[in-house]
Amino acid sequence: MPKLSIVMPVYNRENLINFSVKSILNQTFTDFEFIIVNDGSTDKTAEIIEHFNDKRIKLIHNKENSGIVFSRNRGIENASGKYIAMFDSDDIAYSTKNEEQINFLEQNPDFGMVGTWAKFIDDNGNQTGKSWKLPASADNIPAMMLFRNYFVQASVVARRNALPEHLYSTGYDIVEDSKMWFEISLKHKVWNLQKYLLDYRIHTGNVTNTGNDKQMRHSRKLFKYIFNHLEIEPTEKELDAHFLIKNDKKIKSILELKEIENWLLKIINQNKKIKLYDEKILRKVIKNRWLKVCIKSKINGKIYGLSKMPFVK
Repeated sequence: MPKLSIVMPVYNRENLINFSVKSILNQTFTDFEFIIVNDGSTDKTAEIIEHFNDKRIKLIHNKENSGIVFSRNRGIENASGKYIAMFDSDDIAYSTKNEEQINFLEQNPDFGMVGTWAKFIDDNGNQTGKSWKLPASADNIPAMMLFRNYFVQASVVARRNALPEHLYSTGYDIVEDSKMWFEISLKHKVWNLQKYLLDYRIHTGNVTNTGNDKQMRHSRKLFKYIFNHLEIEPTEKELDAHFLIKNDKKIKSILELKEIENWLLKIINQNKKIKLYDEKILRKVIKNRWLKVCIKSKINGKIYGLSKMPFVK
């Protein structure tokens, strides 16, 4: 059996699939199977994949376009490796990516998964100058995931036995990866290797680049699920405050700042009761979030935040 199973769903990527497949086949770590789930493509995607003469490729065809969650899960269900690497059909893995991640997981058995930093590229494969570079320590990441996703899907390699039994969750399309990383982080240490090992493509076809109503609905559903683990059932108003913390929208009033402050204090106080997160680390994470909110506000919130500092104890 191969040590690593790389799972990649694909739908109508005839212009990009060649680059992604080659980046996997050229990995320095060679003990892997490459499970590609063709999700009902109507272009030449399947034909291009079939032209690769490599026995490590296992091409599975969905009878019809069944969606990303179904396809990812079908790939994992057909995997036999000890480790599962998630991958996307428009991204490019650097040649040592899987080798470095497997070595890390072999040497650190308490880690359930590890991602990497990523550089952003455009439709033509050109660097955009932007990147996914998050340097937090493994100890801080679980608390940080109360506020944001910390991993690029295509960068992740996880232990098969660290994955939740249900795998990716139906009904959480677009944020299905964030939900899985959160669930893994509840039981295992997680981290990003502190180096660039992936080119992540940003283009009009990226689901994460659409910013539509569906994405917002599923994001709110995700954070309801996350805060249920703190035994909090957030109100719609509290979720509004939470997304003011997360997004780039300006804070327009002291009242909005106060609502955010109350929400953050609620998280801290509830964690005191059930002790899901290390209290000192959670306070540090929330303090940083609070200051960022104050700094981006339009009503001189920075002074308000620095003078009040309700989260420093």
